[in-house]
Amino acid sequence: MELLIKAGYSEDKRIDKGFKWLITKRQNDGGWAIPFRTLDMKYVDALKLQNALQTDPKMPFSHLITGMVLRAFAAHPIYRNAPEAYQAGKLLLNRFFKRDKYNDRQDKKYWRSVSFPFWFTDIVTSLDSLYFLGFERDPKIQSTLRWLIERQESGGTFNLKLLRARDKDLKYWITLAICRIFKRYHKQ
Repeated sequence: MELLIKAGYSEDKRIDKGFKWLITKRQNDGGWAIPFRTLDMKYVDALKLQNALQTDPKMPFSHLITGMVLRAFAAHPIYRNAPEAYQAGKLLLNRFFKRDKYNDRQDKKYWRSVSFPFWFTDIVTSLDSLYFLGFERDPKIQSTLRWLIERQESGGTFNLKLLRARDKDLKYWITLAICRIFKRYHKQ
């Protein structure tokens, strides 16, 4: 949905329907998770099912999934102001540099594993989304921006693990994304 919104479909009724569906699929804590993970089911077993799984809403949110969902909210001019998006943003912010609750990309090292265009939830995608959700003045954001500054190399790029690094220019695309983040957060 993020990419469809950025391509000009923000007013399409199917986008609105998608957001309404996402809001109904949240965990009780306000974030999102993969249904089969909340049921302690293996991926291969979930693939064999004929019907869609319903998540166990009592289980905790996954920051991997919540961050990916929030990118759609952040891209939308109206839904970025939804209280559900802000609540989920607070959850995501409080999980920076921590392990996910579920097996998918669980290790906290994945916060430093980045790609462009954005793919999984990492520190760059999270900072990007959280700005549009209204977190520009949060102290944790500011300390994370300082963390990024500490990883800037003398040539201007950042010392982060690059995913899909076959593109020799990927480090420059990541640097551009980070520079845009700094510009947004420091324009106040």
